Order: sequence, then C-alpha cells, then structure tokens
Amino acid sequence: MSGIGHLAPAFAAKPVTPKVPLWVLLIAGETNDILYFLFSSAGIEPKAVITGMDFTQGVKYLTPVSNPWSHGVFMSVIWAITAAAIAFLFYRDRRTSGVIGLVVFSHWILDFLMHSNLPLLFDGSPQVGLGLENSGGGFLFMTVFDLFLLTAGIVIYFMARKQTTQKKEVENV
Repeated sequence: MSGIGHLAPAFAAKPVTPKVPLWVLLIAGETNDILYFLFSSAGIEPKAVITGMDFTQGVKYLTPVSNPWSHGVFMSVIWAITAAAIAFLFYRDRRTSGVIGLVVFSHWILDFLMHSNLPLLFDGSPQVGLGLENSGGGFLFMTVFDLFLLTAGIVIYFMARKQTTQKKEVENV
C-alpha cells in the first residue's frame, strides 16, 4: 500500500481508545514500515527498488524482495503482541492494549491485499499475498481502496469527536 491506508485503522480505533493519543495509534498503524526502514538501513532486510509504478502495469521491482523481519506474518504477530504488551505497561488496560495490537497487525492485513511476497515465517518460507500491486487494475483498485479506507477512518474519528463534544455540552448545561 502507499502507506496512507495504514493510517485508517488508527483513526477508526481512536474512539474506542480515548486514553491513547492519536499519534500513538498512527505510529502503530505504520509500525511494519518503520521497522522496514530501520532494518533495511541496518542491512538486516534488503531495500526494495521500484523500477516502475503506474495504473497500466502496476508496481514493478528491480528484483523480488522478501522482508520477513518487518512484514512476515509471524513477525507481524510478534510486533503486534509486543506493541500490545508495551501499551499495557503504559495504560494498564487490556482493551486499549488489545486495540493497539490490532492496529499494528492491521498493517499486515492490508499489505496482504497489495503484495504477493509476504513470508509466513522467515527467508525461504512460503510467501503469501493477493499481489494486487502486480497489475495495473489491481494497483488502481488498491489506490482507490487506500483512499476510501483513510476517508472512512477519518470520518469515524471526527463523528466520534463530534458526539463526545455534544455529550460534554449537554452535561455542562
């Protein structure tokens, strides 16, 4: 995904995690990509080199790349559990920590739609994903879907804020 769709679960989760600042949820939604940047900068994972990206041919890479430490399903579960545990240390609330863990894991779910090279475990393990980025039509669909998800997440966020504001105004009357 382009990245902006990964912000949608954060906006949508904010109403059910009022104690958590929005920026924490936004970072949770981008955790896998942040880890990819760190791991590829450190040489732990290879950098993906995109040679072309358009709505005719989709996304084309110089060479196939596997990123098991940042985007593998097993490690995505580990990152989600780790984020949930850290959140529990801060908020002492199972619901809040569970929601943060789900926001982290939502990254992998959305990437499953876009990519076809998500390792189940580590290097050499089977790779999964629908690979919609590999065709022009699929890439166009994912771009529109990305924007739709982000819009829906923001709408949910602002509708909940409006309801909270109205509720506080009624209580103050």
